[in-house]
This record gives sequence, structure tokens and C-alpha cells, in this order.
Amino acid sequence: MAGTTERRGLAVLIISPARAELLDRALGAVDKWLPDARVHVWDNRDAATPAIREVAARRPDVTWTFWDADLGPVTATNRLMAQVPEHDALLLDPAVELLGPLARAREVLAEAGVAAVSPTVLDAHREGRPWDMARRPQSIVRGLVDVAGWSDSLRGRRVSELYATAPDRVDGHLLRRCLLVSRDAYDAVGRFDERFFDGGEEAAWQRAALAAGWTLRLVDDPEPQARWEAPDDTEDTAGVDVPADERTVRRPDDLRRAARTMGLGIRNNAGRGALFAAGASLLDRVQPVSRARRRRERTAAAARAGDRPAVVVISNGLELGGAERQRVMLANELLERGHPVTVVALQKLGPYTAELDPRVRLLLQPFWQPLVDVPTDEAILVSGVTNTEIGFALGWRAQGRLHGERRLWMPASHDPAELGGPTYTDRQARALRAADALLVLARQHHDDLTRFQPLTDTVMIAPNGIPAAAERSYAPATEGGPVRFGMVTRIVEYKNPLLLADALDALDRPGDWTLDIFGEGPDRADLEARTPPHLAGKVRWRGRAFGPDEAFGQIDVLCVPSGFEAFPLVMVEAMMRGVPVMASVSGAVPEMLDGGRAGVMVDPLTRERWTEALRAVIDDPAGTAALGAAGRDRALSHYTVAAMADDYQRAFVRLLGHPFTGAPAEPARTL
Repeated sequence: MAGTTERRGLAVLIISPARAELLDRALGAVDKWLPDARVHVWDNRDAATPAIREVAARRPDVTWTFWDADLGPVTATNRLMAQVPEHDALLLDPAVELLGPLARAREVLAEAGVAAVSPTVLDAHREGRPWDMARRPQSIVRGLVDVAGWSDSLRGRRVSELYATAPDRVDGHLLRRCLLVSRDAYDAVGRFDERFFDGGEEAAWQRAALAAGWTLRLVDDPEPQARWEAPDDTEDTAGVDVPADERTVRRPDDLRRAARTMGLGIRNNAGRGALFAAGASLLDRVQPVSRARRRRERTAAAARAGDRPAVVVISNGLELGGAERQRVMLANELLERGHPVTVVALQKLGPYTAELDPRVRLLLQPFWQPLVDVPTDEAILVSGVTNTEIGFALGWRAQGRLHGERRLWMPASHDPAELGGPTYTDRQARALRAADALLVLARQHHDDLTRFQPLTDTVMIAPNGIPAAAERSYAPATEGGPVRFGMVTRIVEYKNPLLLADALDALDRPGDWTLDIFGEGPDRADLEARTPPHLAGKVRWRGRAFGPDEAFGQIDVLCVPSGFEAFPLVMVEAMMRGVPVMASVSGAVPEMLDGGRAGVMVDPLTRERWTEALRAVIDDPAGTAALGAAGRDRALSHYTVAAMADDYQRAFVRLLGHPFTGAPAEPARTL
């Protein structure tokens, strides 16, 4: 632990709300009470929001960051913290209006060993005590008491997370409505955990700070310093009828519950968070108010669905990865086509939470809690092929059949096949043979998967898909300059980044190329350290890219040198933009590149063969540009989200044995 008695400069960090008037009010109060503070605002929803842009135009003194995708408040906060590396920070909810200069809170923040400070905050909508910015340590019981709505009535007792009177030193955590964070503590403890996406990250960070010896303080000035007053449409909707055309009201509750589950810990699916999730699910089924709400939601969802089956999509997490993103995009598209859709994360959330339509129900539940309400008589579960996903799927299907419901399980394999032996364990293979159907990415993918073990007989093809993107024709940065080769990948040994660097080095043409490697992973430090020193400046390890365009805007040719892939979605991201692709032959790669007509296929996987292919790309810019254009045409015709959803709906029809409204008329592609 470290501390300081020297007051740093203060930066006010605000994540922009959907309503511009909240932001305008918050900024006006900051001007009045903290005139010397730097102010940074992140618009994390829509960079083209006209009302927010109007506020920005009137406030050139504020540092604005507009982002064209929702990274989530946690990631945005970390990025804002990086913008003010020498400052303490005030994390300010735009619904909070400052009523004073936070003088005492800032004095306490400068004390040695203090990690975070909050003033008491008045709540204009509720009679809660202003010291409720402070919460006691999380536990299973306290979490369930809060879910049940009993925290206030049991205030001060061991089972409630609410303090009876205002504490000075806080042994749990402080809410982030008006939270002052020490730069020394942030640098020592580390960034906020972005797996939380929205909520819970401040509790986890403060718990880590307490464990490291820092302290948390609640400060009560002689006069109130802040008031929280959100507009009526952002108030808690618990117990209120769910409008027929409005499914987003559940998302804040679901995120709060998921954050508590993750905060308590869901380790090995048996941690305190897993037990809390089980208890919360039980409360939903026994509390009269919750039961009534569930009935209303099911009735409204069934009316919207008509004859379409409900769909449950499960994944271990929503962290960065091709399969995870594909499931989020599939869920969104099926929702648009009228299916009731629920996404269940079995272990954690993650950045892809931002891309999930808020009308999709989002749950965080361990695999041994296969409790998902479906509003229709027929429902289909789409999963991967991990042990936890299989366990959840089998339990969910069996539970439905006990109640006379028609529930079907269709795993979708995204796994690269083990070419020297079975891909799946005997137990996994037995479960897959018991599935109602299996989806694969290509015919060759299925051939590879079944080379050493039989799987289910009902097999259909459904390649992944992505949204269409603007074309970025092949054109090296400068005429006659180096070709910017690149990888966008999880950094692990088998992805072969050093093989690619070695192949480029073997060209003996250092002025003709650069290699940028985007991504993070467990092997990055080792691989970066093993990069030959003479390639410094030529091979650049760039770290994580936020979104494909951030990476593809800085490379000319995408390289996928791994020989162990099923369906590298990054190839489709590049093809969709017209970025030429070079890839080692494995899995669905030959089909994706149309046998070499839509990209460069490198076979066999050797340094020598890659060197030959790289030389040909550098020496034939016209041919390389043509491959980029052909790749884009193929991606637009075969690998869009709409094409993927068509294949899934065709598979649903085959599985159910009858059509439904909106399903494509063409039959599923079967093997």
C-alpha cells in the first residue's frame, strides 16, 4: 500500500447519459463548485446523438470522447482514467447535481492510505438515508435480502447491507454516484474489472483495495454536497407492469444481479456467487410480486412470438472471442425476427454485453441452475460444446420435458478439430450423440470433427456471420511504401505470430513490409520477448484493439498463420471490408476463401511456403487488390448476420418438423 498527503489535481469523469439535460445540469454544477477541475466526458452510446453534440458545442472547455459503439461504463471509465494520469478522479453520475465543493471529501482523499471517498448524497426520489452511498461487505445472505426487498426494513442488522447510521470508515464499498478515487490507489490496485460491464466493478475494486491495506471513507460535510435526482423514466420499475412493446426494463435488474454474482465469486461454478444466483432464482419463483411479474412477461412474450419458437443461447461468458460474438449477433437477429430470446452466461459477462440488444433477456447462472423461463410451447437451446454448456443444456431439456414442454437442444460446434485424435472426450461425444441436432461451420469442419469419433446423425451447416461494413480497398499507406501486414488474434503460441515474423524476415526485404500484431493473450509477454531484436520497429505488438475497424484501419493485409482453426471470424471481418486475407489451410478456411479465389491459401504450413506467399502479395499489388474485392463479395453473399440467421432458422424448421412465420422457405443444408 502507498499513500500521500499531497493533494493532486482533480479530474471530473462523466459517462454521458442518454438524456442531454442530465449532462447539462451536472456540468453546470461542476462549473460552480469545482471550477479548477479538469472535466472529461465519454459518450458511450451514440457518437451522433444530436442533443449531446449540442452540449459539447457549447462546452469547448470540456474534453469530449465520442465513441461509435457502447464499450460499457467500466471500459469507458478506465479509458478516461488513462486520459488524466496525474490526477485524482471524481467519478460523477450525470444524475448527480453537486451542491458544494466537496471540500472535506477532497481533504480526506489526500490523507495517506485512502483509496476512495464519497460524500453523503441526498436522494430526491426516496427516503433512504444519505449515507446509503456506503454499503457493508457483500455476502450471500445480504444479497438475497436485497433481492427480496428487505434491506431497508432490516437496516443495521447483520443480514442487511445498509448501515444503521453513517459510518466513517467503510468496510464494504462505496457506490460510484459521486465517488472520489485516489490516483495512487488506482495505480497500485489496478484498473476496474471490465468483465462487469456496468455495475459491480467499483465494489470489486474497493474490495481489492481494502485487501491491500487501503481505506474507504464516507464524509459528511456540514451542508449537503450532492443530490441524486434522475428523471422519472429512469426510476426502479420493480413491480410495475411490463409494457407490451418494452422489454428493456429487465436489463438493469439483470445486470445488477449478475454483478453481485460475479462479485461474490462463481469460481468452479460452486462459489458464493453461484449459491447467491440459486437463491435469487428461487426467490423469483416463490415471492408473489416476482411470480406475478414473470407471468406478465411470459404472456406478453407469447403474444409477440406467435408461432415462432423461443430460443435460449448459452455461452460460458461474453468475453472477446469469435464464438461469443457470433452468439450475441445471432441472439440480436433472431429477436428482430420475432423469436423470444434469452442469453445465459454460465461463468461471466464481458465486453460483448455492450453489443447485446437490451430487449434480449440476459442471465448469469452456473451450469447446474438450468432455470430459464420460455413463453412458448416449443423452445430451442443453442450452445457450444464445453462441459458446462452440455450440462446446462441437458438439464434444461430434461426439466422442460418433465413439465410436458417441447424443448430441443442444438449444439453449434465452433471448435477446431484435433487432426491427430478425437476432438471431444468420450463423455462429450456421448452427449453430442444424444443432442437433437448438431450445427457445423462447413462440410470439411464436420469431416474433421468425426474423423475419430461419431457424433449425432442430424447435422446441418450454419457458417458464422457478421454485420456488413464499409469497404476499405487494398492500398498500402504510401505509394511504393511498405505493405502493412497484420494479425488480429488472441496471443497464444499456436497462432504462430513468430512463424509469420520469421517468414517476413526471410524475404530479406526489410523496407517492403511491417507487421502489426493486435491482441492480448497468455503468451504475449513470452512471444514478444522472443521476437528477434533486429526486427524491433518492424514487428510491433499493439495490444488489444477495440473493434475491428481500429485494427483494420492500420493494416493492408490480414494474416492468419495458425494451422489450427475452425472458422476464424477475423477473416470475415477483413473480407467484409475488402482487406485481403492470407491464411493457412485448416477447418473451414478453404471454403471461406472459395478455394483461393477470395484470398491466399497457404499450404503446407511452413516458413518457406509463407515466405513465398508473402513475396507474391508484395510483388503483385493489382492481384492482391483483386483478391480483397473478391473476398468482400464472398463475405457479403455468404457470411452476413442475415445469412447466418437464415441458416439457423432453416435448422429450426428441420428440427421442429414444421415451418413458422418468417422462416426461410429453402431447406436446411444437411450432411
